[in-house]
Amino acid sequence: MNKRLSLLIPLILVIVSLASSFLIYLQTDRASRASIQKHALTDATLQMGGLQNGLYNWLTAGDKQHALLSLSIAATYPSIRALMLVDENNRVLMANRYSWKGKPASAESGYSDIEAGRIIDTGVSQLAFNDAESTLLQGYFPLITGYNQGGLKKTMGMLYVEYDISRELQAEESETIAQALIFACITLLASALIGILLHLLVTRRVNLLAVVSARIAEGDYSARTRLQGGDELSALGHSFDLMAQRMTENMVRQEKQRTFLAEAQQIAHFGNWELDLLTGKLECSDEMLRLFAIDASESIPSCDTFLNIVHPEDRVWVSQSCFYAQPEKESCQIVHRLLMADGRIKWVEQRCTHYFDADGRVVRSVGTVQDVTSREEAALQLSIAAVAFETQEAILVTDKDANIIKVNHAFEMITGYSQEEVLGKNPRLLSSGRQDKTFYRIMWEAINKEGRWSGELWDRRKDGEIYPKWLTITAVKTRDKVSHYVAVFMDITGRKKAEEEIYSLAFFDPLTHLPNRRLLMDRMHIALGQSDRSRHCGALMFLDLDHFKVLNDTKGHEFGDQMLIEVARRLTACVRDSDSVARFGGDEFVVLLEGLSVNENDAVVQAGLIAEKIRDSLAQTYQIADYAHESSSSIGVVLFNGAEVEADDLFKRADLAMYQAKEGGRNMVRFFEPTMQAVLEARTLMERALRQALPNDELELYFQVQTNQDNTLLGAEVLLRWHNPVLGMVSPAEFIPLAEQTKLILPIGQWVLEQACARLKLWEAHPVLRNMRLAVNISPVQFHRPDFVRQVKTILAESGANPQCLELELTENLVLEDVEEAILKMTELKAFGVRFSMDDFGTGYSSLQYIKRLPISQLKIDQSFVRDILTDSGDVMMVQTIVAMARNFGYEVIAEGVEEHAQLSPLIKIGCASFQGYLFGRPVALDDFEHLIGGWVER
Repeated sequence: MNKRLSLLIPLILVIVSLASSFLIYLQTDRASRASIQKHALTDATLQMGGLQNGLYNWLTAGDKQHALLSLSIAATYPSIRALMLVDENNRVLMANRYSWKGKPASAESGYSDIEAGRIIDTGVSQLAFNDAESTLLQGYFPLITGYNQGGLKKTMGMLYVEYDISRELQAEESETIAQALIFACITLLASALIGILLHLLVTRRVNLLAVVSARIAEGDYSARTRLQGGDELSALGHSFDLMAQRMTENMVRQEKQRTFLAEAQQIAHFGNWELDLLTGKLECSDEMLRLFAIDASESIPSCDTFLNIVHPEDRVWVSQSCFYAQPEKESCQIVHRLLMADGRIKWVEQRCTHYFDADGRVVRSVGTVQDVTSREEAALQLSIAAVAFETQEAILVTDKDANIIKVNHAFEMITGYSQEEVLGKNPRLLSSGRQDKTFYRIMWEAINKEGRWSGELWDRRKDGEIYPKWLTITAVKTRDKVSHYVAVFMDITGRKKAEEEIYSLAFFDPLTHLPNRRLLMDRMHIALGQSDRSRHCGALMFLDLDHFKVLNDTKGHEFGDQMLIEVARRLTACVRDSDSVARFGGDEFVVLLEGLSVNENDAVVQAGLIAEKIRDSLAQTYQIADYAHESSSSIGVVLFNGAEVEADDLFKRADLAMYQAKEGGRNMVRFFEPTMQAVLEARTLMERALRQALPNDELELYFQVQTNQDNTLLGAEVLLRWHNPVLGMVSPAEFIPLAEQTKLILPIGQWVLEQACARLKLWEAHPVLRNMRLAVNISPVQFHRPDFVRQVKTILAESGANPQCLELELTENLVLEDVEEAILKMTELKAFGVRFSMDDFGTGYSSLQYIKRLPISQLKIDQSFVRDILTDSGDVMMVQTIVAMARNFGYEVIAEGVEEHAQLSPLIKIGCASFQGYLFGRPVALDDFEHLIGGWVER
C-alpha cells in the first residue's frame, strides 16, 4: 500500500502536468490565433483605407500610373496574397500580378461577384475571414474610379484584397508547442524526484504507524511507536504514544466519575428509573418514589403504579413517550403534571432514552425525573407578563439609577440593539444629540414632579440612523420611592415621512426637488421684508435654457428630465446656502440672492459675478447617458432694496431682462434697467390695444408679389399690418411676438386665414390672379392647436376657395417643437390640397433627418443670406447648399429680400429661379396690390 502511495502521487503529478501542458498549449494557441487575426483586421483596415483614398484621388484625377504604383507598393506587404482593382463588370483593372489584368476577378482569386455587387449597392466596405479557409482574410472596398457627364455620373469599382496569415499562425504554433514540451519535461523530472523522496522518508514510518494503530484498535494500550525526530510523521508517532497513555489514564478516571455522578444525582434530588420492556421489570431510585409519593414497602412499583399518579390528561402522552415509546422515538424530554392524593398538582420533568434490538423493537428505557413545580408556576407568570410586554410599542425598563434592566422585542427591532447590548447601560446611548440639556432638564422635572412625561424626540439607532419617536416615561414607585422607570415609545418615522411628502408636494418641484413657485413667493416676501429692515440689497434672477425644447424633441423627455436635474444641481452649487434656487416650470429657473451689499453698485457687482458664474456653469457640456449635449442659458437680473416694489413686479422685470438677454443673442446676462420699465409699460399698453385691434377693425392685410427671372407672376405673401389710432402704424416685429405670448394670435391668425381664403375665392374670376398662390404665415401657437387642421379645412370649405392656391408658411423651429405632430398635420392638409413652404430656411436648427420626411413643397431662403450675397462668400455657400439640397429633395426654392438687380445674377447662377423682395414690389394694401397686378398684365 505504501509503495503504491509513493508511486501514485508522482503518477498523479505527471498526469496533471501533461494535462496542464496540453491546456496551456490550447489556450495559448487560441489567444495567439485571435491576436493575429485581430492584428490582421486592423492592419488590413488601415492599409486598405489609405490605399482606397489614394486610388480614389488618382483615378478621379485620371492618373492611372500613380494609381498602379500605389497598388503595387501596397501589394509588397508579405501577407497579401491578392490585391486587385475591379471595375463594375467584375474584371480586373489592375492587380499585384500583371497577368490578371482584364480577366474576371473571380477566376484568379476567391473574389465573389455576388458579394461585390451587394457591397456596391450598400456602399459599405466588408473585411472578414473566409468561412472555408480560416487563414484567408478577404476585403471588399467600394471605390469611385471616375466621373462622367460633367461629374454627375460616377463609375464605381471595387478594391479587393486577400490576406494570408497562415505563416504567422504556423510560427506562433511552433513556439507554443516548444513551450509546452519544456514545461512537461520539467514537471516529469519533478515527479520522479518526489517519488524517490516519498519512498525514502515516508514509507517506513507509515508502516510502523499502521502496526501501532492496529494494536491500539485491538485494545493493547501498551503499544508505542517511539519515533524520534522533528518532522510531521515523528510528531504523529509521538501523538499515538501519548494517546495510548491518556486512554489508560481515562479508564481509571471514568470509574471515579461514575461514583461522583451517583452522589451528585442524590444531592440534586433527581429520580431515575429503568424499565426492561422484555420482562416488564421496573427499577427506580428512592428519590423517584418520594416525588411520586409511593411507599415501596406496601407494593412493588410498576409502570401502572406510576401512571396512575400522572394527571389523567397527560397519562396517555406520558405512557407513549416514556414507558411504551414507539420504535422511531429514541429519546424524549417532557414536562407533565402529577395529581397527588391530596389534590395538589405537581409538575415534573422527565427525560428518557430508549434502546432497540436488531429488529428495531424497544427493549429498554432509561430515564430521570425532577420536580419543576416552582419553575413552571414562575414560567406561567412570566408568560403572562411577556405577552403584555411584547407589544408593537418598544418598552424599556431601568432601575432607579436609570440603568437598563429589560427591553422587549419591539425595542430591539426599532433601535437595532439587542437586550444583551444595552443591559446595565444608560438610555443616553440612544441620544441623537438633537435635543439640548435644557430639553432633558425640563423632561426630568416633569417625571419627578408628575410621575410621567410624554413628548416627541429624536434618537439614534445602532446603525447611526436618526429617527423620530413618541416617548412616554413613567416612574414606578415602591413605598413612595422610585424603584424603576418604564419608557414606552413608538417609531413615528412613517408619520414624519408622510408629513414631509405632503410638504414636499406642496412646496417643491417633484423632478428637481427645488422649491416651486409657491414656496419661492413665500421666501420672496420674507426677503423683501428683511431687506426693508436691514437695507441690504437683494437680487432676483430669471433663467431660461436656450433651445431646450430641441433636446426634448430630438432625444426624448427622459434626456430633458436628466438635463433639468443636472441644471438644478449646478445652480445649487453656484449659490450660497442662504440663497434660494427654484424651478418655475419647464426650463425656467429662478435664483433669489439675499444679503448683498448695502451699496447698490457693489450689489450689482456681486449679483453680476454670481450670474456669470451660473451662466458659465450652465454652458458646460452635459453628459447625459452616452450623449454629450451643449447648451446655454439666458439670465435676467433685477435688484431690490426694501419692499418698495411688489414681488410680482420684480418677477415681471426679471422676466423682461431675461427676454432682453435672449434677443441679444442668448447665453448672456442682462440687468433690468429703468428703460426696460418703459418697455414693460409700453408692452402693457400695446397688449391692451392689441386686444381691441380685431374688434375695432384696425388690422389690414398687405400683399407682396413673388416672381421669377422671367418676371412671371407666381404668387404673393400675405403680411399683417396694424394701424392703431394712438400708437400709429405698429411694426409686425413688435406686435406679432406679443400676440403669440398672449395667445391673441389665435383669433388674429384665424381672421387672416379667413380673409386670405375669401380673397382667393374673389380672385377666381380675375384673368391673372386666379392662377396665383397666396402664402400665409402660420404661428406656432396656431399650428399646435389640436383643431388646427379642422380649422383650416372649415375655412376653405366655407369660403369655397381652391385649396391648391393656399400656401402655409412654417418656420423650422415650429416644426422641430414636435416633429411627429407636424408631419401628421401637414400630411393631412397636403392631401386636402394645401401647399407648405419652409420660411426663413437656414436660420434655425434643422435636421435633414426630419426635413426629408416633411411634406413641404418649397424652401424659402432667408433674406439674411441674400442681403450680403455680393460680399460674403459664406452666404454664397449657404444659398448654394440650400438650392442643391432643395433640388435633391425635389423642393422648389425661393429667395426673399431681393432688393437690387446685382443680387439676381449670383442667385440665378446658383440655381434659384423664384424671388420676393422690394426689387419686384413692396408689401402693399389690397387696392394697391390689385393695381400693381393690373400694371403687371400690361407689361
